[in-house]
Amino acid sequence: MLGLCRALCCLMLLSLALGVRASELVTQVFHSQILQRDYRYQVLLPDGYARQQARQYPVLYLLHGAGGEEGEWLDPIGVRQTVDKMVSQGQIQPMVVVLPAHAQGWWVDGARDRSESALLQELMPHAQSHFRIQTARQTQLIAGFSAGGYGALNLVLKYPQRFAAAALLSPASYDPLPPAHSSAMTQPPFQTGGKFDPGRWQALNYTAHIDAYKRSGIKVPLYILSGDHDTFGIALQSAQLYERLRLHQPGEIALRIVDGDHEDPVWRRGLPEALMFLNARLRPVAMRETLRVMSYNIRCGSCERANDVNHWSRRKFLVADVIQKSDADVIGLQEAELFQVQDLSSLLRDFAWVGLGRDDGQEKGEMTAVLVRRSAFAITSSKTLWLSPTPDRPSKGWDAMLNRTLTLLHLKSLRTGQELSFLNTHFDHIGKVARNESGKLIAKVVQELGPNRAVIMSGDFNSDANFPGYQSLNESLRDAARMSLTPLSGGGISFNGFGTDLQPNNKIDYVFVSPEVEVLSHRLITELYDGLYPSDHFPVLVQLRLP
Repeated sequence: MLGLCRALCCLMLLSLALGVRASELVTQVFHSQILQRDYRYQVLLPDGYARQQARQYPVLYLLHGAGGEEGEWLDPIGVRQTVDKMVSQGQIQPMVVVLPAHAQGWWVDGARDRSESALLQELMPHAQSHFRIQTARQTQLIAGFSAGGYGALNLVLKYPQRFAAAALLSPASYDPLPPAHSSAMTQPPFQTGGKFDPGRWQALNYTAHIDAYKRSGIKVPLYILSGDHDTFGIALQSAQLYERLRLHQPGEIALRIVDGDHEDPVWRRGLPEALMFLNARLRPVAMRETLRVMSYNIRCGSCERANDVNHWSRRKFLVADVIQKSDADVIGLQEAELFQVQDLSSLLRDFAWVGLGRDDGQEKGEMTAVLVRRSAFAITSSKTLWLSPTPDRPSKGWDAMLNRTLTLLHLKSLRTGQELSFLNTHFDHIGKVARNESGKLIAKVVQELGPNRAVIMSGDFNSDANFPGYQSLNESLRDAARMSLTPLSGGGISFNGFGTDLQPNNKIDYVFVSPEVEVLSHRLITELYDGLYPSDHFPVLVQLRLP
């Protein structure tokens, strides 16, 4: 019956997790010199860990109960589903969760094993060296249930300089002695000559460390939880522990007595609040910039006759409305002529812009202009390059029919201070060699920006994703459509020919990002205005989060 209940519980937790970003569970094994055996542990890596290679995370160490192993936190307590859901909902920040395994060790240097030493001197350094874990005290969390709560309490009282906060779920920290039916009476840490040793228990229990902890001057916030009819009397023990520390660290200790026994459902129900308590004591996360970026070929303004329904004098209001409704912060324009950029700047008001004419490097010819929302970003520098063997001057490259340009800006967020580089380009529509070589040229430009630079690029590449230049770009950047954390929307057509050339999967406009930039969403904006197309391209709109 117990097995069936656990299975049903797992199914319920799995159903709750549907649609939630998933962490990755990995297993590690190393040889412990202290224990003289292999030490096994598991790690939950937050969603996006592999993509965001420059990001480091706070860590939560979870200690299991007496005779158990790390899998108890996964099934039936459901820590993986709970953490994933709370991170996805923004209740806690992403963190690495480490689940060590030491059956019957009680996380102390006991009569048989030096479990505490193995944990502190081997397990934690091993995890820090193999995963991107922050090491400052204010990024280190620890929690445990039952004997794991006993171990976590001892560790934070003995080494308060190492932990930001701890959660103790039904901690088996009995004072003065464990009850007769506790496993502490029979398991190895507290044995002498094959019998329970009261003196050894008292020397290892938290009561031996609490006075030194109070003298240390460091206060580690504690969350304590117990079932009200815990068979081991832990509700009373928890209240006594709370009272011993309440005046010492007011506001940094919490006690919860809930309905339940010494059992998984109590710990499962209490886990979300415990995690929020721990998360609130972490070092504040540096703000990360979230922005919207658009790539938009607006069709050259001098390409239509004055009486054409698609003449710029009429379309400019539609294009401005598309941009306004998108709430985009940075817009890479293609085929933009000077008067068009000036019109949009006047209509949109909150945008500065950068761009040079491709024909003379001044005002003549189309621009790969970039609009930047003044209230969001400052333009710290900018330049225009030509897609040719002579990129520093107006020129036509390889077999291209026309001059083509790349506009490069360096931006700084006014909200977070984060910096990024933004590129906008327009590849030639005829020259296959030119598209290939242009991709190589831009890849080199991106590499020269440095390995840790956040880079975003918009553009009309006049080809689908199969041309060689696309592959060159992917050496240092990634197609945002392939990196989106949410399903793509708007279909697969970006060139529409004002409705006369709607070919399936004709997507030639892209946004690229460096690997550390998160792509939250990707959309092609296909809305019409009483049947009118604002341009012969649909714009690409992506929502991004900087590393």
